[in-house]
Amino acid sequence: MDSRDSGHNQAARQRQIGLVIVATCTSASLALLVLLPLASGLINLLRDILGVLILPFSFMFGLGSEMGQSPALLRLLSDMGAQTQMHPWRLGVAAILELVAVFLFVIAERLGGRIGYMGACVASAGAIGLSGLPLGMMLMPAIVTEGVFLLCPPTPDPD
Repeated sequence: MDSRDSGHNQAARQRQIGLVIVATCTSASLALLVLLPLASGLINLLRDILGVLILPFSFMFGLGSEMGQSPALLRLLSDMGAQTQMHPWRLGVAAILELVAVFLFVIAERLGGRIGYMGACVASAGAIGLSGLPLGMMLMPAIVTEGVFLLCPPTPDPD
């Protein structure tokens, strides 16, 4: 009785840890996918507003660069990376694929079977491919966890 209870507890703990890893990585990646274009738009808006406000002083005191914009703002925009310029549909489809991957992982975790884990791995790989590797790095622990569960699935809940 003790060995069966410890095996059940170990499988339940494995499922819980896997679910926490996948949910945490996916939520962080979704937040990054949604907030990065918003932050980029806000920075572009601030650049335009500050450019207009600084324009008279740049003419008077020679503060502007060759392009008439602040070098610090240009450096900040270039540091955000090329991922902010992606088409919004790609980022939206990547976010939907991440949600599908979590849904399939939870369903496979509850019902058992490898098809759900395989679908979660494929959906996560698609999300990484659409969002690009720098943004997709947040999903690497999730796809590794889904792969481990695909290769060695835990026993399903008896409930």
